[in-house]
Amino acid sequence: MREILGVLLMLAALLGLLAIASHAGSILAGIRDGLMFAFGSAWFVPVAAAIALSAYMLWPKARPRGVDVVAGAVAAVSLIGLFGLAGNAGGAVGSGIDASLTGLVTSVGAWALLVAGLVIGLIVTIHFSPGALLVTAVGALRAANAERARLRDLVAAPTAEKARPVRSASASSDLLTRSAASFATAPAAPDQANVWDVDEPVERLEKKPPAEPAAFNGEGLRELPASAPAAVLRVVAEPVDDLPEIDWKLPSIALLDTVTARRERMADEIKRNVKIIETTLQTFGVECKVVGVNPGPAVTQYELQPGPGVQVKRITALQNDLSLALAAAPLRIEAPIPGKSAVGIEVPNKSASLVTIREVIETAAFREGTNKLALGLGNDVSGQSIVADLTRMPHLLIAGATGQGKSVCINALITSLLFQVTPDKMRMLLIDPKRVELTGYNGLPHLALPVLVESHQAAAALRWAVAEMDRRYKLFSAEGVRNIAAYNEKATQKLARPLPYVVIVIDELADLMMVAAGEIEELVCRIAQLARAVGIHLVIATQRPSTDIITGLIKANVPSRIAFAVGSQVDSRVILDRVGAEKLLGRGDMLYQPVDAGSPTRLQGAFISDREVESLVQFWTGQGEPRYLEGVLEAAAGPVSEEGRSERRLDPLFARAARAVAAEGAASVSLVQRKFNVGYSRAGRIVDQLAEHRVIGSYQGSKSREVLMNLPDVDELLEQLGVEG
Repeated sequence: MREILGVLLMLAALLGLLAIASHAGSILAGIRDGLMFAFGSAWFVPVAAAIALSAYMLWPKARPRGVDVVAGAVAAVSLIGLFGLAGNAGGAVGSGIDASLTGLVTSVGAWALLVAGLVIGLIVTIHFSPGALLVTAVGALRAANAERARLRDLVAAPTAEKARPVRSASASSDLLTRSAASFATAPAAPDQANVWDVDEPVERLEKKPPAEPAAFNGEGLRELPASAPAAVLRVVAEPVDDLPEIDWKLPSIALLDTVTARRERMADEIKRNVKIIETTLQTFGVECKVVGVNPGPAVTQYELQPGPGVQVKRITALQNDLSLALAAAPLRIEAPIPGKSAVGIEVPNKSASLVTIREVIETAAFREGTNKLALGLGNDVSGQSIVADLTRMPHLLIAGATGQGKSVCINALITSLLFQVTPDKMRMLLIDPKRVELTGYNGLPHLALPVLVESHQAAAALRWAVAEMDRRYKLFSAEGVRNIAAYNEKATQKLARPLPYVVIVIDELADLMMVAAGEIEELVCRIAQLARAVGIHLVIATQRPSTDIITGLIKANVPSRIAFAVGSQVDSRVILDRVGAEKLLGRGDMLYQPVDAGSPTRLQGAFISDREVESLVQFWTGQGEPRYLEGVLEAAAGPVSEEGRSERRLDPLFARAARAVAAEGAASVSLVQRKFNVGYSRAGRIVDQLAEHRVIGSYQGSKSREVLMNLPDVDELLEQLGVEG
C-alpha cells in the first residue's frame, strides 16, 4: 500500500509538470488551470512536495520522522506565502496565507514570519546551514577582491625599487639601468606624462619643438667653461702640423628631437593575458601563477612562478599552446629569468612604442660619467634604459637579417659616442663597403680617415690599426704601464697629450670577407686579441650571419654580441651560440649578450633619424675640420708602375723570403712571420713586395697565395733587382 501511494504521488507530480509544459489535452489543461488558480507562480511547490513524498514512500528503508513532515509542510506554506506577498503571485492559497498573517502582524511581520519559517523548514528537512552559506559568500568575496588587487598590482607602474639605478638582469658589469631620479634632474615638458602610465589613454607620439641649445657635459645641461690648452705630445693618431688646438664643446641634447613615446592603455590587455596564461597552463595540469608583469616597449614579460613539483621543461614544452591561446606569435620563454626564481613569458604588445636615443642619453646611467665610451643600446622588457661601456666589452659583433634595425643601431652607437667624447679623446675609422650607411659622417673631426668604401682601403686601415697597436705597446713598455688609462694618467701628470681611443666600425663584414677573407680575418682577430689594453675597439656588423663570415676565430675574439631578428635557429646559434633570435619581432627588437653575461637580454633598440644624424654632424663640423692620417691610403691606392717598384726600397728579408716561399710552395703573412720571427706589419709588407714582383699571386680568399716562381726563377729575379741574399 505504501509503494502504491508513492507511485500515485509520482504520477501526480509528472502530470503537474506535463500540464504546465503542455497545453494539449483537456485533463492536462484542467490540472494546469487548477495549479495556477490555487498556487499561481508557486505551482512548483506542491509538485516538488509530491516528488519528495514519493521518494520517501518508494525508498525501502526510508522512515520519515514526523518532525520532518511538519518542517517540510511549514517550508512549503512559507514559500507559497512569500510568492503571495511578492506581487500576489501565490494564487488563492498564497493570498489566503498573506491575508491571515497581514491581519495579525502587518505585512512586515508577515515577511519576517514566512522567511523564518522557510529557513527553519530547510534546516530541519535538508540540514541547510545559513552560517556555512555566509562563510562561503564572504570567502568568495575576499577571493575576488584579492584577485582584483593582484591584477591591479601586476599592471601598476614600476615600483621605487625598480626605479633605483641597478644592474640589469644579466648581472654584467657593463650594463646600467635607468632610474627615475635621472628624469627628475633633467628638464621635462610640463605636459609630459609617464611613458608607462597605462591607466590614461594618451596619444602614441607627441613631437615638441626643440629647446634652446645648451652644452651637454656628461653631468647636466649647461655651458662648459673654456679650458686652457695642454702641452702637445704628438702621436700617430694626430698628424704632425702647426694648427692650433681647438677648444672642443660637446653637443647639446636639444639637437635630438623631443619625441614622447607613450604607451596606449594596456591594463585590460595585461589582465586578460594573465588570465589566459594561468588558465591555459592549468588546463594541461601545470600549476603556475603570474607574480609579476614587466611592460616593455615592444613586448611584455610575464613572470611565472611554478607550483610545487612543477618542472620548468613542462612550461617550455607548452610554448606553442600558449601562443595559440594568446593569439601572439612569436612568443619567447626565458626559463628561468636570471637572478629570479621565475619563468619569463615574453608576449608581443598589440602596438609597439618608440624608444628614442634622446630618452637613453638623458638617463643618469649615461650621464653619470663612469663609462669611458658609453653606448646607448635601448630599453629592456621592463622599460629600463640599458647603457654599455665599449671599453669593457671590449669589442662588439652585431648581426641580423636585412631590414631588422642593424644600421639604425650602428647610428645610435656612434651618436652615443659623439655626445660624450671630443675628437682629441677619440678617433674613429668608419668602414662602409655598402657606400650608403656611414658616408653621412664624412667631415666629422673625430675621423682619422675619410669613410672607407673600398675593400683595399679597409685592409690598409686595419693594417694601420695593427701597427698603431704595436707602437702603443712599445710606449706602454717604455713607461712601465699596462693599459691606456694608466698611460693617459701619467701623460696628464707630465702635461703631455693623452692617447686617444680608437673605435673601428665595420658596417658590413661580409663584403670585406668576400674580397679578402684571409687577410681581413687575420687583421680583425689580431686587433680583437690584443688591442683592448691600448684603447682600440671594434664594432663589427653583418647581415649575413653564416659561418663563412662570422668565423670561429672572430667569434672567439669578439665575445660581446647583439643579435637582431634572423630567419632560423641556425643563424641564431652562429651569432649567440644559442637559439632565440629567430623569435624576435624585428624593427629594433634585439638580444644583447655582453662578455660576462650567462644569457642574453632582450632590448628594444634606440631609434635615431637621418635628420638628427645630419644635425649632429653639422654641429661637429662647425667646430673644426678633420685631421686625417697621411700615407695610410696611398699604400693601398692600387698597383704601382715599374719605375715606382724600382725606386721603392725592398725589405732586407725580401730575398730570403722569396726563396722560402718558392721552397715551401705556399705563401702567407703568417708563414713569413714564423720563418723570420718578424711582426705582422713587416711580414705583410714583405708579402706585398713578393706579390708586386710576381713571386706569388694575389689574394684567393681564405686560401694561401699561389707561388708563381721556382727557385731558379727567384735567383734570376734577385739578380735583375741587384739584391743579394
